[in-house]
Amino acid sequence: MNSSFLKNAAIGLVAMAASATASAAIVISTNPADFNLTAVAFPDTAFTTANIVSAGGSVTLDTASGTGNPATTNATYTNWAASPLAGMEYAISGDENFDILFASPQTAFAMNYADDSAISVFTLTFFNGATNVGSTQFTSTAPFAQGKFIGFASDLAFNKVTVREEDGATNTNEYFQFYTATAVPEPASLALLGLGLAGLGMIRRRRAG
Repeated sequence: MNSSFLKNAAIGLVAMAASATASAAIVISTNPADFNLTAVAFPDTAFTTANIVSAGGSVTLDTASGTGNPATTNATYTNWAASPLAGMEYAISGDENFDILFASPQTAFAMNYADDSAISVFTLTFFNGATNVGSTQFTSTAPFAQGKFIGFASDLAFNKVTVREEDGATNTNEYFQFYTATAVPEPASLALLGLGLAGLGMIRRRRAG
């Protein structure tokens, strides 16, 4: 278990409590043990600009066609022969810009990803309906052509995440696999998380008074 996972969440909650504007405390972990994970299965799909819907309809992938430099054009979900990820994966041409749409509110999600040969910076923005609840970034780093895991947990629910590659024309091929998830609390960190929630409640009660 990554002991810093919920410690960071608690710190984020305390900071949010002191802030005049409410935004999500989004915590990133590269440890799969920090989540209960459910792999999301998608049909084998040829290159398309249409949305790709998972089996059961719980998750939809939107290519954000026309966004980026070079612009995102189309995407496929298939067992890509050149990908270092085993099995089915999402592959996109141009900048790797896409939206993840959830059929119901979530507080966490995760993915495996692989980058062919260069550093890429991604900005993720979390929405609940039309409301922007927060954002974060992650950077793909060496070793390249190797699968990596990353997960995100939020204290505010979301049903859409936009993923935008920030490095423009220096982009290389990336591949993604997706999970729905719930964060796994670490017993030793529950007290810290409780302090964060208590601080948030106290601030709200003061404002209400």
